[in-house]
Amino acid sequence: MTTKPTPLPRRIVAVTWKDITSQADWVGELEQVLEECKPILCVTVGWILKEDEEVMVLADSATKDRTFGGVTAIPKSVVVEIIDLRRESAHDFLKKSTLKECVRKRKKK
Repeated sequence: MTTKPTPLPRRIVAVTWKDITSQADWVGELEQVLEECKPILCVTVGWILKEDEEVMVLADSATKDRTFGGVTAIPKSVVVEIIDLRRESAHDFLKKSTLKECVRKRKKK
């Protein structure tokens, strides 16, 4: 029996999310601490590998042999915004002629 390969993710997004910040050194008095110690906004771009009520898992790198790198798990409770960039599988993206052309141009230099 031949098993069908797992479909590759098709949705690439930019996710803005709040991250924890901390400072190990002495910051100052209460007003200064409250001013300087705030969550920071981060942006992660990648293909959605998993999304449910609790977490969104993104990969920022993919290979033709269906492996992923740069994987980030972001709790949904800290997500501020999700912007759809493209509906295209990582594999289809890697097969595009524009990417091949880029590689060819680099080799000629």
